Amino acid sequence: MANSNKPPLVVFGHTARVWDCQFVDTYLVSISEDATCRVWKNSLMMDSGFEGIDMGDSSMDCLACWEGHTGKNIWSCAVSPDHKVVATGGQDSGIRLWSLASIKRNIIDSDDALNCMRLTDEYKDTKIRDFALMDSKTLMASTDQGQLVKFDEATGTPTITEAYRDDDLRGYPVLEGSTCGRLIVVGSKNGALSFYSGRGEFSSLKLNVHTKNIVTIIIIRSQANESIFYVLSYSFNGELYLHRLDISNKSKPSVSSPFMLKLPETPTTVISASLMEHKHILILGSKQSSIVIYRLPDLLDCTYDKLLILPNIELRKTHGKQGFARVTIKPSSTTMNDNMLNEDTPHVVTFWTTGRDGCYNEYRLTITNPPPSSPETYVVGLDNHGGDTVTESVDLKLEKVYRNKVTKGSLEGAVYIDENLLLLGFYQKSFFVYNETKHYEMLSISCGGAHRRWHFNTLDARLKNASFAFIRKDSIYTYSRDGTDASESFEECTLQENYHGREVRTIKYLEQLPNQEETSDPILFATGGEDTTLRIHQHFPGDQSNFTTHSIIRKHRSVIKCLEWSRGIDTLLFTGGGKEELICWKLEMHQDNQKSDNATISCIEWATCPIVGDERIETRIMDLTTRTINAALGLHLVGAVYSDAMIRIWLFNEKSRKFSLLVDGTWHAKCILQITNIALKQDDEKDRILFFTSATDGKVALWDINTELYSVLENIVDIEMDPTKPAIKLTAPIASHHLHMSGVNALEVADYDKSSLLIVTGGEDNAVTVMLISKANGKILGGEPCILPDAHASSVNGVYICQKSKLQNFMVTTVSTDQRLNIWAVATVAVPGQTNETTLNLQPVDSIFVDIPDPSALDGIRLGGITHLTLTGIGLQSVKLHPVPRLDNHLK
Repeated sequence: MANSNKPPLVVFGHTARVWDCQFVDTYLVSISEDATCRVWKNSLMMDSGFEGIDMGDSSMDCLACWEGHTGKNIWSCAVSPDHKVVATGGQDSGIRLWSLASIKRNIIDSDDALNCMRLTDEYKDTKIRDFALMDSKTLMASTDQGQLVKFDEATGTPTITEAYRDDDLRGYPVLEGSTCGRLIVVGSKNGALSFYSGRGEFSSLKLNVHTKNIVTIIIIRSQANESIFYVLSYSFNGELYLHRLDISNKSKPSVSSPFMLKLPETPTTVISASLMEHKHILILGSKQSSIVIYRLPDLLDCTYDKLLILPNIELRKTHGKQGFARVTIKPSSTTMNDNMLNEDTPHVVTFWTTGRDGCYNEYRLTITNPPPSSPETYVVGLDNHGGDTVTESVDLKLEKVYRNKVTKGSLEGAVYIDENLLLLGFYQKSFFVYNETKHYEMLSISCGGAHRRWHFNTLDARLKNASFAFIRKDSIYTYSRDGTDASESFEECTLQENYHGREVRTIKYLEQLPNQEETSDPILFATGGEDTTLRIHQHFPGDQSNFTTHSIIRKHRSVIKCLEWSRGIDTLLFTGGGKEELICWKLEMHQDNQKSDNATISCIEWATCPIVGDERIETRIMDLTTRTINAALGLHLVGAVYSDAMIRIWLFNEKSRKFSLLVDGTWHAKCILQITNIALKQDDEKDRILFFTSATDGKVALWDINTELYSVLENIVDIEMDPTKPAIKLTAPIASHHLHMSGVNALEVADYDKSSLLIVTGGEDNAVTVMLISKANGKILGGEPCILPDAHASSVNGVYICQKSKLQNFMVTTVSTDQRLNIWAVATVAVPGQTNETTLNLQPVDSIFVDIPDPSALDGIRLGGITHLTLTGIGLQSVKLHPVPRLDNHLK
């Protein structure tokens, strides 16, 4: 060592164990259990020419924290030979690429990279109050002396020009610029608006409209006519006007105030707005964290003068008590001439809100009815009900689709560009741009924090042409990119999309409609696990099967242990897990050109089941089963088993969106692991529904409460009056069978023939059991069940029954912690010593080693005569099971 007396460097930053660390030139690259890859600067390498970043007082600092992986653990890390790219592989199955070369470019922690614009000595005793960006090199600022000052740094040295002066603008004028930079609007303390073109496109004009000082100005450019701008002005006394500026006549522009917007009675300080012009929808955001939505008459051909418009929908506390920041509408691909609504295809507007709680919400606004022909009848008033998930008015329905917390700091805005959602926020003393679509931080600029006036503009999702500016100490600091160094930008950051970040506990396919195996509907399956996220995927079968993820939903507070689909009025998904959470989701599918690969899938939280257990005890819902009892009325049975040995069957009503407890009881006296059900056709219209449960006591129980269920369901209104009071109390099953020495981890039931049911189980004792039971009383047929004690070398976690067909017998697939997927054929064999009596046996057909560790769940779907099996654990793998020739009915 060159200096053995030099103390070692110790650095803290990761929040969990560090798995690897590599020296790369003047950097250290480390990966950790906290699912981050961090880059550090190293003072040991300073003598080798570390330049460009101020070392400061610390001998080692974190230069980058890459957070593209989900859940826990980045296991592997590699660096390219030229030391420009880092590749990471995580427990979430994702492989991502990161640019080392971009660290200096994307982390701006020194004022040396910023341009400073301040007033010269000519403007002595004058202070900058506000500013707006016109382009990457030009901005317009207002002063306390009533001046508009233009700063231009196109030549490299900022030049200052006084562009406009009005004594009415003295004090604290409010200034706002359009995103295109063509329009500047200034509001005065006397309530006047001044419209100005920084590029000299039109003559300036002034509009006296408010009686008090203006506090907020919002400019929205027309989507249909580049010569039209919409300007919202909000004054101190609560007046809110929508103005329409037409600059098609350059020498004589015109401005009108067609609408006066009435705010709700509750305090509403407008700070943000967004407009969907061709759908006549205006969305406001307030300082009190509320959303207010208006339905406007025709904007392009309006002749109104301060027509009073009342709000259609108000939704409060969207971001808690932390405050609201901005509304961003997703641009629509719908044509401008779609004024008439089609009842079968309601118009949908997607928008996001960002807040100072560090979260962003995604909402979907559905236009359910066309606007009234008369503006006077257009005012429908406020109609707010349905909680924080769904809010409806006469012609609008607002649904909260998604919520995600991105930062411990604040989110101050969002930009949707090039099909990427960019989130803008502040954390500690830095401004950041986070790509939510690709999950990584794109830019970080040290600016001192969020409590200052700032602006950000970008022309592309890669930030090749972007500008950021902020006020600090009576000066304006700017950082801009003009695309000249775009060749160094990193074009692709994901080699393989990520999956769940931790162990997956459940997987379920959405069954195809009966007799429609070749339907064009997308093939969907859902997964959930220890990372508390619910994911909706689409399976693409073929020679090279693959899948894509449509929705990633973070709502559960603890592990998602189980999930089940159910079809009624809509397609529903029920998820359950830790903290006794049971949530219903509504699935919506939209396809383009009838092609399933162009499907758009959305999953909306629809209802939450009440908790009836002791909330002080950590009780898990271990498994779910569903049965639609009346699709037209939207009535579903949801069976749930709990870790405290309770069995509960809930009624879910789609129309009222309520859970009601029908059945409650216990029998196993141990943690119940599995529940399933089967419906048997009867002579009358009502099916006979049988429930099966299994627990850690190794027993399988059969429950027949069919008569009591249908009796209770005759009066649903009474049930929903007290949704947590059970109508039926479980006593004892009609039959039970001790099949395993310990827990029964997997349980499947199938209709075998007219008089019997096929039951297959997998246990913690490595065994697989198959048996036939009587439909009438649940007793075992053909003597003893067939038990294979050494079916696997470890606990069996998944079982799937492939239904009998013309080509094959019943087939059974099992998966175990030993990472083997075994295929078995169900065959009937003669009972020794008994005449004309047969029993079941499992004949091994095939066995394969699966590539994913800890396989914990298995499900499948039959398509075109081929069964597609998908198993999951730490990762996901799909295999195809082709028909196996039928075995002889009686094997010796």
